[in-house]
Order: sequence, then C-alpha cells, then structure tokens
Amino acid sequence: MSYIRHTIVSVQPGKKDAFLSQLTTQLDSIKSTAGLMGIRVVDAGNNRVVGTTVYDSKESADAASQRASEVRESTAEFLTEAPFVREGEVAWRYIAEGVEGRPAMPGYARHLAVGYEPSKFEAMLAYLESQIGIYQSIDGLRRILVTPISGSEDHPQFRERIGNLDNRMIVTVGYDSKAQSEAARDKVNAFWVSMAEFLTGHPLVSEGEFVYGHSNR
Repeated sequence: MSYIRHTIVSVQPGKKDAFLSQLTTQLDSIKSTAGLMGIRVVDAGNNRVVGTTVYDSKESADAASQRASEVRESTAEFLTEAPFVREGEVAWRYIAEGVEGRPAMPGYARHLAVGYEPSKFEAMLAYLESQIGIYQSIDGLRRILVTPISGSEDHPQFRERIGNLDNRMIVTVGYDSKAQSEAARDKVNAFWVSMAEFLTGHPLVSEGEFVYGHSNR
C-alpha cells in the first residue's frame, strides 16, 4: 500500500510568495526520486501551507527522508516555527474513474485530522467501502485517502482537538475545484455524521487550492 508524508508549515506574514517560490524550486529537484508517486501543495490560508508527498511504500519514503529534510531546511527562513510532519501507510482509498493520468492542477484538497476508535477501525474501513455509491455521486470528487498517522512532534492542536495521539488519522479528500468541494459540502457533512460511531473528538480541518502538483503515475 502507498505511504504518505504530510508536512504542515506556518509561514511568516508577507513571505508566502517567497516561500512558495523556494519550495517549488526544491520540489522540482526531487520529482525523479525513486518510489515517489506524487506531490501536492495546498495553500490552506492563514499563512499555513500543507505539503503532501506520496510514495509507493514506506521503504521508499524512508529512503527519501534525508532529501525531504533538506527541502524543509531550505525553506526554514520563511517559517514561524518548525514544520509538523505526519506520515503513515494508506489504509483505504477511493480513486474516481479516469482520475489517474489527469493533470494534478487545478485542484482542491481538504485534509481532516481526527481521532478514531481502535477497536472499530476495521469496521470503519468496511463501512467506507460500502459507501462507494455516495462518492461516485459527488461531482468533481477525485479521491479519498485514509491514513493512520504518526509524528515526532507533539502538536498542541492535535492534542487539544483529537486527544490520544496514538489513534489519529488524516483523511484527504481531493476535488477538481473549490466550487465542487463547496457544492458537495452538505452531502459530505451528512456522511461524516454517519461516521460518528467510529471517531473520537472533532476533526481539525486544513483545506485549500493546489499551488503545486506533480504526478509520476
């Protein structure tokens, strides 16, 4: 199963354009990294940026970790604090028909960090699989990735909103556009209500338009 590394950064006010310019240059230099499947960068507003790299395995992600650290270090001068890195193996995914091979940009992503009940995790995955018809009915929905995560930093927002740091996941939902994401909001909110029995705490949401995208698959 594929492996995801999310990097969440807070950029100094007024320096986002310079940060993204530097980041883009660095990301262009790692496109050919062995095992790299894709890169997405989302401008999540409020001077926050979320970068996501997807690898074909944990082994590939581990092999690329030194280069990833160098990319983060190259942009440190633009940040207000150290990046928060969250990563893990994808436990479940939905990919809309025809998405593979399409350009990464334009696009819009919503990342939801939330706690889950460990004893119900497998039941949750089965429930997700049973709802394919709902995903297919949402215009512009590209993909859904469910990733139980770990991270070296004890981020206070995760502690406050999610609670147990050992039972967290990030659900990444990608759309063709922000407008389609907004149009689907009522249906998506109803879906999350139906997921309540599997979850703990309230989701911490980061979302925005892609400002960088690359795919190797």
